[in-house]
Amino acid sequence: MPPPRLYLNEHISWHLAEQLRKLGFDVTSTLELGMVDEDDDVQLAFAVSQQRAIVSINHKHFAPLHDQYIAEGKEHWGIILSTEEPVLILRRRLLRLLNTLSADELKNQIRWLNEFK
Repeated sequence: MPPPRLYLNEHISWHLAEQLRKLGFDVTSTLELGMVDEDDDVQLAFAVSQQRAIVSINHKHFAPLHDQYIAEGKEHWGIILSTEEPVLILRRRLLRLLNTLSADELKNQIRWLNEFK
């Protein structure tokens, strides 16, 4: 099974997307795509349209969006939440996630990067 494709939200460095791509993962970011000013519901809808899991530190908005999607019978490709951490820690945790979960296993799930210490 292929690893998840990721979309890093605006609070996560686009440099991390670049680093993960160099390791062979399909990762992009809000900044790279010029979507910084879009609301979180638009960000998640975009991630869904691209079959990407969204990675964010904004749990206050994305947890309710997950609940809304599930209540409405809509699917998403995963919401990965994190506390604010240095790029090296985020990189290590994302690599563990990418090497542990398939895209199908992450579908319609909220996962915390802290699980992948």
